[in-house]
Amino acid sequence: MNNKKSQIQIFETIAVLVVFFILLGIGFIFYTKVIKSNIESDTAEISQSKSVSIAQRIMFLPEIQCSEDNVPKEDCIDTLKLDSAKLVIDKPENSPYYYDLFGFSVIKIEEIYPNSHDLGNLYKRIDAPDYKNSFVTKVPVTLYDPINKLNKFGMITITTQTK
Repeated sequence: MNNKKSQIQIFETIAVLVVFFILLGIGFIFYTKVIKSNIESDTAEISQSKSVSIAQRIMFLPEIQCSEDNVPKEDCIDTLKLDSAKLVIDKPENSPYYYDLFGFSVIKIEEIYPNSHDLGNLYKRIDAPDYKNSFVTKVPVTLYDPINKLNKFGMITITTQTK
């Protein structure tokens, strides 16, 4: 009789342990899903801040920035300098410098007003095979034509790739 009572108590202990480990497993699965979603949201936030950082770097590039009496103008791109800057940026020997500034991204400049046309890519490097997502930032700018002394409205579109 004592032997059966001991077996029942051992069975109860094993049943309690099985239930405990099942609840522990469910809790672990829930915890990992919460951590994974937090990491994904942090990744999206980091990619947004990276894109904004690249936009700020572009706006202060002396290669394309407007200036009057050697005083830079804010949010202004000199279209004459822009053509020269594209040639400088595309040179293979300058690639490491601009990669450090812009990483894996595409920087496209287009005129919106008075005429709507694409001025082309200032920088393009998107050959990252392990990057899965991309984030787009648009920045309005003034496009200054120093030959005709005209100001036009434009848009810089920055597409950054993220892992």
